[in-house]
Amino acid sequence: MSSISTTTPLSDDEYAELDTLLAAPALAGRAMDVSMLEGFLTAVALSPNAIAPASWLPWVWDKAAGKAAPEAGEDTERASVLAQRHHAYMVEWLAKDPDSFEPIYECGPEWSVPAWCAGFLLGTTLDKPQWAALGVSHPHYLAPFQHLATASELDDEAAEKAMDGVTPSVIAINAAWARQRHLKQSHSGATVLREVPKTGRNDPCHCGSGRKYKKCCADADAATAAN
Repeated sequence: MSSISTTTPLSDDEYAELDTLLAAPALAGRAMDVSMLEGFLTAVALSPNAIAPASWLPWVWDKAAGKAAPEAGEDTERASVLAQRHHAYMVEWLAKDPDSFEPIYECGPEWSVPAWCAGFLLGTTLDKPQWAALGVSHPHYLAPFQHLATASELDDEAAEKAMDGVTPSVIAINAAWARQRHLKQSHSGATVLREVPKTGRNDPCHCGSGRKYKKCCADADAATAAN
C-alpha cells in the first residue's frame, strides 16, 4: 500500500500507469480507461450519499455489468490503490475547492470526452433516487453529459456548447447537494469539511438554480436531515 496521503492527486505518470493497468490483457477490455474512470468517480464523489469503494470498484473492472472481479495480483492491487486515491482526492477537491474543478480531458487530447461523460452517467446509477430527482428538478445540469456520452463529432456547435457546460454543471450539482452532505455529516457526528449557511425558505436556493429554496431543494434537504 502506498505511503502517500490518500488525498494526494495522481501525477501524470500515475495516470498513464493506471491507464496501462486497466488495459491489461487479463481484463479482456472489460475495465474502464482513465477517462471513463474519472467521469465515473466525479459522479460518485458528487453524490450526497457516500458510496463505498466496495460498491463502485466492481464497475471499474467491468464497466458493462459491475460484477466481474479480477484475480488478485500486484497489478490489480496497484490499480485499485490508484483508483481509490483518486476518488479520495475528488471528494476532497469538490468539498474544499469546487470552483477550480476541471475534467481530465481538458489536460490533453489523449483523454476522451465521450468516455468521460459515459463514465459520469454510469456513476449516477449508483445512487439512482438522488440523481433521478435531480434530473427532474434540474434537467439542464445533466444535459451536457447526456449529449457528449454519445457524441460522434466533437467539433460541431452542439458538442462545443455541451463541452462548455460540463464544468459549470459539475459545480452547480456540487452546490445543489452541498447542504445535504453537510446535514448528513452533522447528523452522523462526522467532521464537517465546510460550513454551509442556513437558507431561508424564501431565499434563493443554495444550489444556484435561481428558484426560491422552498420551491427547489427544501424538501430534499428535509428528507436528508430526517434520515
